[in-house]
Amino acid sequence: MAEDKTRASDGQSISKAIAVLRAIADHPGSSLGELAKATGFARSTVQRMVSALNAEGLVTKNAGHQGVFLGMELARLGAKVNLNARSLLMPLMEDLHRKIGDNIDLTTLDEGRAIVIEQIASNEDIRVISFVGREHAIHCTANGKAHLSQLPRDQALALLRERGMPKMTPNSITEPERLMAQVEAFRDIGLFIDREEFGDDACAIATTLPDIGGRKLAISIAMPRARFQRREEDLKAALLEFRRNVIASFGSSI
Repeated sequence: MAEDKTRASDGQSISKAIAVLRAIADHPGSSLGELAKATGFARSTVQRMVSALNAEGLVTKNAGHQGVFLGMELARLGAKVNLNARSLLMPLMEDLHRKIGDNIDLTTLDEGRAIVIEQIASNEDIRVISFVGREHAIHCTANGKAHLSQLPRDQALALLRERGMPKMTPNSITEPERLMAQVEAFRDIGLFIDREEFGDDACAIATTLPDIGGRKLAISIAMPRARFQRREEDLKAALLEFRRNVIASFGSSI
């Protein structure tokens, strides 16, 4: 029982220390009194937390400056963080695949190219084929449209004009302004669809994801046209739920 109380006390102290760190990050140079007001803790508690954090180099009181600042040890620790979108998202992608069973592509925008960085193949005999390293055409794929929505309009238009918009199928949109009107119309919903625009009998739906490690990300589900038309509403709901789960797990960007 005593051990349980000690663990609870330690956990509370850690939580308070983190709250103080966040308050300092939001208001660098704050006094102990200002930090107490920001955190809701007693001034004596803040003073104790700051002293402990200062001893570890996590906060500092700069000579000649009043107030408390984040310490260089935080910068050193932060530099060790390697945010791997593939590793972070794979468990959620596997959950999505168990529900859907068709091809899932995770892409990133790399120098104007939508590149597959992780992929789970379809369970179906008739499927849309993809692979890690594949480039999705920026103008006529669901992932490409999702990535265009992540860019300022003028930058997206410049990218389309630079890379060109070849007509891959009769459904391909080849005018930059027309395509961006479609992208912008669906940006708030967060879903982007390729209805046989890249390849005959192949459809896909994508959504954008929060940035991870500074990388712009999108995820899509692709399948033959007949199956896509039959399951479209389920696919929309599954992707939006996936996006909500990613935000719940990692925030709006990390």
